[in-house]
Amino acid sequence: MAGLREETADGKPENSYHIKNGLVRLNMEEITRIYEEHMMGDFPKSELKPLASILHMIGKGIYECLGFFEDGELKAYVFMLTDREGGFLLLDYLAVCENSRQEGWGSRCMERLGEYYGDKPGILLECESLETAADEKERRLRRRRIRFYERNGCVLTGVKARVFGVEFDILYLPLMERQVDGARELEGLYRKMLPDEIYKKQVRIR
Repeated sequence: MAGLREETADGKPENSYHIKNGLVRLNMEEITRIYEEHMMGDFPKSELKPLASILHMIGKGIYECLGFFEDGELKAYVFMLTDREGGFLLLDYLAVCENSRQEGWGSRCMERLGEYYGDKPGILLECESLETAADEKERRLRRRRIRFYERNGCVLTGVKARVFGVEFDILYLPLMERQVDGARELEGLYRKMLPDEIYKKQVRIR
């Protein structure tokens, strides 16, 4: 997809992103299209929240979806659990569009993400655990993801989480705060997303 191009009434292509550049907040239509055209292929079904849940959290003011553009072309996207009171954030999803991979867009997106949320304490993020990889190929893939985040300023916290049966290692991108109580802040963030009964059944943090 190059800029989610559409056609006008006279049949000429129209860029629905209106030549956006940099990291930009997405509207509901853009979020829906990115979910359907990208996320459903970019993430395992076990990790992907229903679109209705994402839109519901946006409506509650606790979730934000950003697109990273160059000359109107979507290069990457980031979905974030946010805190209106200025607390820590959770990077829920980040992916580079398929036709823009291996070109450094992931690192550029991470750099801009730090600038975009520069007045926040920091960002927590999940990577699938090395310990639960099915085989060596999967282990190498997961290790490569962790190293990507480490190259872009993130550090492993030592905190681990099991969410809906998926094991994660938790990393932290420091912004205003160099240190974080990862387990405590992660619990607070997960509880924002999940009803109490589901949190108790489906989440374990250690």
